[in-house]
Amino acid sequence: MRKLNIENLDLVIYEEVLENGLKVYLCNIPRHNIHARITSLFGGSILEFKLKGQKEFKKVPAGVAHFLEHKLFDKKDYDPLKTFENNGASGNAFTNEFITSYHFTGARNFDENLNELLRFVSDPYFTDENVLKEKGIISQEKKEDLDNNYSIVYDRSLINTIHNLDYKNTVLGSLDDIESITKEDLYACYDTFYHPSNMILTVCGDIDIQKTMKTISDFYNNKVFDKCDGIIIKDKFEPESVVKKFDTIYKDCNSSRVLVTYKIKKPRKIKDKYLNRLYMGFLADMKFSGLSDIADIVSNDSNYLSSITPRLSLVGDYYLMCFSVTLKDYTDEAVKLIDDTIKSSIFDKESFDLIKKSIINSMILSSESPYDICSFIVNHIRLYSEIITDSLIKAKNLDFNIFKDFVKGIDFSNRSVVVLKPLEKMD
Repeated sequence: MRKLNIENLDLVIYEEVLENGLKVYLCNIPRHNIHARITSLFGGSILEFKLKGQKEFKKVPAGVAHFLEHKLFDKKDYDPLKTFENNGASGNAFTNEFITSYHFTGARNFDENLNELLRFVSDPYFTDENVLKEKGIISQEKKEDLDNNYSIVYDRSLINTIHNLDYKNTVLGSLDDIESITKEDLYACYDTFYHPSNMILTVCGDIDIQKTMKTISDFYNNKVFDKCDGIIIKDKFEPESVVKKFDTIYKDCNSSRVLVTYKIKKPRKIKDKYLNRLYMGFLADMKFSGLSDIADIVSNDSNYLSSITPRLSLVGDYYLMCFSVTLKDYTDEAVKLIDDTIKSSIFDKESFDLIKKSIINSMILSSESPYDICSFIVNHIRLYSEIITDSLIKAKNLDFNIFKDFVKGIDFSNRSVVVLKPLEKMD
C-alpha cells in the first residue's frame, strides 16, 4: 500500500490498486462511526460510450445512471438495506452528473457490512418485471421534481446553456427517458462502468488498515472480471455561446424564481487544475458570500425572499457559474444586480483574507469527518486523477494579486437567464 500524507491536516490515506483495477483508499481516524463508499465513475451526464476496441458507440437514455442506482438494491432473494439495518448501519446511495456512490455508515458489524456493500454492488439483478415496476417509482420522483421551482429553472437553464454536451440532460432524465429504459440498457451500463477498474472504494473511521485491506482482497479473490482496456466517452464539440439568452416560464406559484447562468471557458492563466478551480470558486464567494456588499443589498430589499445562491460546475472545458434567487415579483433589476456584481473588477483584500480563512477552516473541519474524507478522496480522483496531498497548503498560499490577475479577462458575455413567474403575471 502507498502511504499518502495529507500535509498540515494530520491525515494519512493508504492507497492500493487491486489486480482487477479497483482503487482502494483507507483512512484511520479515531471516530466512533465508520463510513464506507464504493463509487462508479458513471453519472447522469454520460450517455454515449464504448469500450476500447469496439467500433460503435452505445447510446442510452438520459436518467439511466440514476435508474441503475435504484435497481442495484433490488435483489432476487435478499435486501441489502435491511441487512445494513440489522447490522446497526445506515445504507444509501446517490447519483449526480458524474458519479454514482453506494455507501453505509456504522461501526457495529463492520466486516459484515463491508462485505455486504461489495456483494450487492457486484450482484446485478435486472428483469423486465422489476424494471417496469421501477419506472413507476422513478416517474413519480420525476413528477415531484417537475413541481420544484428550483429544479424547473435549473433544468431549463441547462437546455438553454449547453448545445451538445450530455450534461444538459437531467440526472433523472425526462418522463419519456424513464419510460424507454430497458434491462438491456442497465446491463450495458453496468458491464461497462461497474468494472472495478472504473470504481473507487473508500473507507474511513476507526478501522484497522491491514485487516480492512484483507477483507477487501479476500472478497475480490473470489471474483473473476473480464479485462477492461478502458472506456471511451463520445467527445462532443461545444461552442462557447449559449443556446438561448432569456426564457420565461409560468407556473401556478406565489413567487418568482430567477436563475442566471454564465458559461465560461476555463481560464488558462493558471495551469494547476486544483488552483484553477479553487480561484474560480473564490470569485463566486468574493462576490456573493455573506461578507459581500450584495448581501446587504439583498437583505435590505423586501422584494428578495432569499439570498443569491451560487453554484459552480466544471463541465468539459467550461465552468457553469449559476446564481439563483427567489423574489416576490420579478424585476430586471435582479438580473442587472447579479450581472453588475460578477463583472465588477473591484475586489477587497480584507474580504479575500476572510473568505480564504473560511475555506481553510472548512477544509480542517472536513478532515474530522469520515463522510467528508471519503468525498474528498472521490472528488480528487474524479477531477484530478490523484489526491492533492498539499491541498491545504495551496489554499493557505492563495494570493490576492494572483486572484485579481486570474479574474481579469474572464468572459462573462455568454449568459443565459431563466425566470419563473406566477401564472397571474402572464403577459
